Amino acid sequence: MIAHLMKKDFHINSFYYGFNGLLIPLFYVMGFTESYFFFVIIIHFLFNLFYFDHRNHVNRFISSLPVKLHHVVLSRYLYLLLFLIGFLSYVWLIDSIASKGLPYLTSPPIDAISITLLFTTICIVVSLSMPIYYLVTSFTKAFVIQMGLLVFSTFAFSVTLGNDLITFHEPILSWFSNLIEIQPIIILVAISLVFLYLSYLLSAWIYTKKAKV
Repeated sequence: MIAHLMKKDFHINSFYYGFNGLLIPLFYVMGFTESYFFFVIIIHFLFNLFYFDHRNHVNRFISSLPVKLHHVVLSRYLYLLLFLIGFLSYVWLIDSIASKGLPYLTSPPIDAISITLLFTTICIVVSLSMPIYYLVTSFTKAFVIQMGLLVFSTFAFSVTLGNDLITFHEPILSWFSNLIEIQPIIILVAISLVFLYLSYLLSAWIYTKKAKV
């Protein structure tokens, strides 16, 4: 049943694959290679997942199926994970081609560490965002809360790093940096999966509790 639910998400969002498949090369042709463009695509994709569910009354249909509620949430997380892996693999491929074929690009090619770090960062953002969509009934309000949380977190992080009087984070960042240096890719992937798993547990608990009310 999980595979069927993932297949449902795949078909509902099929237009999105072709659109972004053309959009990402266009970004590189125009010289837009900053990582925040990829964040925007993922955040918009996440919003679309819940928007299409709402518009097509998917939850009403799923409630009539003999499926465990936590499997509904699990299928969504697995689908997002597969989409994210495919998306970043495509970005890496386009970046490799563009770095060799577009001499006016000033950004260095994306290496394995950079793409893994981007994967981890996006996984953390997704992990923080998903429970919001399950908790808040209105997907529009959920999107506003999600964006507010991201903006606040980014602002707080920038202020913390840019203020010489704030030093409590320095030992934490130093420990984290030393930890990653041991096995960068393995540790970053492990951190990503831990965040996604904890987020899944919270989302599944919220979804199950709301369905029983």
